[in-house]
Amino acid sequence: MADPNVPDGAKALDALAKRVAILRQEADTSGPQGGVDRNGMSLGLRLASEFASAILVGALLGYGVDVLVTSEPWGLLFGLALGFVTGTVNLIRASRQMSAAQNVDPRAPGPADNPDKDV
Repeated sequence: MADPNVPDGAKALDALAKRVAILRQEADTSGPQGGVDRNGMSLGLRLASEFASAILVGALLGYGVDVLVTSEPWGLLFGLALGFVTGTVNLIRASRQMSAAQNVDPRAPGPADNPDKDV
């Protein structure tokens, strides 16, 4: 005794496929999940991790020089300074790559150059 309101196997599968397609289409057009764009966060974490890892590698290399040469604080200090400089250079390089990828016209008027806005 089958329920007359429940369609048989093939019809039920087709109806389910249509519902899934409609829901997927709605999910694709609704924008990023959760309403938050995580692109900026991922870029910030990438830059921070590159900077921190450069400092850490420099400190470890400096400590290794200290152990080998027995010049206690100087190798570590030099390694920290070298890591800081390397990290800063990496940040500048990565930010230039990101701004080049955006194709921003440097001659375009900025927010301060808007003639329509009354101050």
